[in-house]
Amino acid sequence: IRDLELNIEADVIARDLFMFSFYMCGINAADIFNNLGKKHTTRFNYNRTKTENKRTDNAFMSVNIPEEAKNYIIKYSESLYRRYKTIKSLNNRLSNSLRDIGGLLNIDRLTFYHARHTFASLARNECRFSKDDVAAALNHSSNTITDVYIAKDWQIVDDVQNGVLALLREKST
Repeated sequence: IRDLELNIEADVIARDLFMFSFYMCGINAADIFNNLGKKHTTRFNYNRTKTENKRTDNAFMSVNIPEEAKNYIIKYSESLYRRYKTIKSLNNRLSNSLRDIGGLLNIDRLTFYHARHTFASLARNECRFSKDDVAAALNHSSNTITDVYIAKDWQIVDDVQNGVLALLREKST
């Protein structure tokens, strides 16, 4: 998605915001829309819109702004609000554009949430971060929620099995 050449401006915006979400630990479109115009230096600080009124910590989140994400903040901090007056209009455009982008990449039903799911799955299954660490990166209050985002990776089970059996084999010699 990151390297896809696109000609339609709305699709470019959707691709860019998708990548921004991925770089920023799967931040939601609503949180981008509600917080992108605020002053951010090295960290992107915000209260997660979806859960801020449901948690005692107001779902506060602070994410480091990596180099890959900085240009998106500069590019869209003001123009996003001029182009999309409401989060609903942004979400509708993202849905349409990502469906088209998914078609170009043979990804069925590509959505903005795929950035969040992909981030979570890669963090757990490839980088081998614990579910607790992945939950913290996604600003989840429990692993039950995080489990929805992480694709099943049977290699983890195999690794645990091999580790335990290796320990047993070591004890047998």
